[in-house]
Order: sequence, then structure tokens, then C-alpha cells
Amino acid sequence: MSNKVYAGIDLGGTKILALLLDEQGDVVYRSETATQAHEGAEAVIGRMVGLIKSSLTSERELASIGVATAGTLNAKEGIVAYAANLGWNDIPLGKRLEEEFGVPVSLENDANAAAYGEWAAGAGKGTQNCVYVTVSTGIGAGIVSSGRLIRGRDNSAGELGHITVDMNGPRCTCGNAGCLELYASGTAIARNAGKLAAEYPEKAAALLGKAGGAALTSRHVAEAAAEGDELSMRVLREAGHALGNGMVTIIHVMNPEVVVIGGGAANIGAALLDPMHEAIADRGISSMAAGVRFVGPTLGKEAGAIGAALLVGQ
Repeated sequence: MSNKVYAGIDLGGTKILALLLDEQGDVVYRSETATQAHEGAEAVIGRMVGLIKSSLTSERELASIGVATAGTLNAKEGIVAYAANLGWNDIPLGKRLEEEFGVPVSLENDANAAAYGEWAAGAGKGTQNCVYVTVSTGIGAGIVSSGRLIRGRDNSAGELGHITVDMNGPRCTCGNAGCLELYASGTAIARNAGKLAAEYPEKAAALLGKAGGAALTSRHVAEAAAEGDELSMRVLREAGHALGNGMVTIIHVMNPEVVVIGGGAANIGAALLDPMHEAIADRGISSMAAGVRFVGPTLGKEAGAIGAALLVGQ
């Protein structure tokens, strides 16, 4: 029986999660630690090395390492070109890990890695065409088509948050106008709720009460909507319709079997997702839209690390 194991690491600005997968793809070890990026790249890499070394025993032979991380990557050269959450520029992470362990190392965009993880071992398992959409601070997507991860020319495929849903909408920081992210992300939900609260202060007591004097968040909006607050329900209804318009684009372009919806804002549930489905039914090509299953993720915070481990060499 083989004792080979495959390491997957999710490198985030707050924490580092390390997993080991056996040859069946099952997680046999997990550990995490604080990133402490302010201490510099070498210190962070040292923590990654430490997590992997502490996971290895005489009965485990390390075969490869996959790293999921945010930012701009030169995956071919194993370089993190730029990662704002880490403060990194041109860090040869792949080379450092290869020197330390003598095994193949690959870097993958964290959204793509999570998408592949959910497709291979989670909510999309058993399909050939799967899209993983994250609705959080921003909106992004990872795409698996015919069993292959779609990366694009420079690993930037899947920028769902920056498709136009309003031709006459406001300018986005990306340079486009009317981007989906401006209407349906967690950030947008909180911002638009604040605008409505300022416009209709006589209707905002329940919503503002959830915030308790702090800045509004999408969680506050969701909590107020769950209790029947009309202003909050209006915000989520509008966000859901915008999200549905974005989903129609994904359905028409990628023709997926399943769309996995994750991220904090997606946890809002029916108040956001029911209007999304309404928009899809109204705008989507019925024969294409009807064949899509919408599901939640099953791997949780481990999706990126699992996907990274499975993607080495692909």
C-alpha cells in the first residue's frame, strides 16, 4: 500500500491552512497557524515549511505541494508577483518550497483552487461542468469546463464581479461601469442599505438597531430582513436580481451542470437567492437555465487547500 501524501496549503492574509491528502484524495492531516504577514515573506514561508514538516512521519512520503493564494501569480515560474493581503512582490515561493522538500510545487489562484476542490471532492463532484461563485466582499468565480479548470491567459479567468449588469451604472474601481460587484457583493449590500437608511430615516430604525451605532454590514441587513424589515428586504431583493443577471451570463457562456454559491453574503439565504432565481427564470434561456442545479459548498474553508493539492501537475 502506497504511503504517498499530497500537501495542500491555503495561504491567506490572516491564517495558513495546511492539509495532507492520501492517494484516494481523503484528508489525513490538517493544521493551521496565523500568517503574521507583517513579519515578512521569509517568516511566512518558514511557517508554511513548519506546518508541512510537522505533518510528516516515517509512514508518509511527501509527493507534491500545492499552494492556493490570492494575488497575481506567475504560476509557471512559481512566483507570487503581487499579493496585497500579504504585502508581497515577486516572491519565489515555489522555488523556496521545492528547495526545502525536493518535490514538485505549484501555485494556484485561491478562487480557482476552491472551485476545483468543490468540483473534484465537494458539491460539484461527479459533474463535468461546474462554476463556483463566491459572493463576499467582492464577487468572483472559478470555472471547471469538461473536467478542466479554466485559468485564462494570465490566471485571471472568472472575474464575474466585473461583468456589466447596468450599462448606465456607476464607475467601478476596475475601470468598468455598472459592475455586478457594485450591486450584489456583501460590500454593495451594506453600502446600498446605508444609502436607503439615509434617504428614508423613518423606515431605518430596525436596520440601524442591528448595527448598534457601528458601520452597517451585510450581516446586519440579513438579520433585519429575516425579521421582516421592509427596507432590508428591498436591498436584498435588488441585490438578488442583480446577482441573477450575472448568473444568466455564466449559464449562457459556460452551460454548467451545477453552480456552487459560497461566500459570506450567499449565507443570507432565501432573501437574496429567491430574487436571484426569479431573475434567472425571467432572463435566462429556459432550456439552459432549467438544467442547472444551484447548491451550497460542502468543503468549507478547506476547499482551496484541497483544490491546490489536487491541481499539482495539471
